[in-house]
Amino acid sequence: MMWAVTGWAAATWLKITMALAAVLGILWLLLDTGSGWFWAAVVGAVLVEWQATRALAAEWGAEARYAWWWTR
Repeated sequence: MMWAVTGWAAATWLKITMALAAVLGILWLLLDTGSGWFWAAVVGAVLVEWQATRALAAEWGAEARYAWWWTR
């Protein structure tokens, strides 16, 4: 049970990270690093990544507290 949640959290984090990296890569090709819009997108991506990581960690922690310890 816990490995399923851990796998889900890791896969979701990886999907989010890869999607953000793809968007930033495309913007880098279109706008180049001299553009303020590119750097605004980088800051936005960092904030999305930070919030998503916190949310996934909270979800995983809740599952660990309420399920993992009882299945031993």
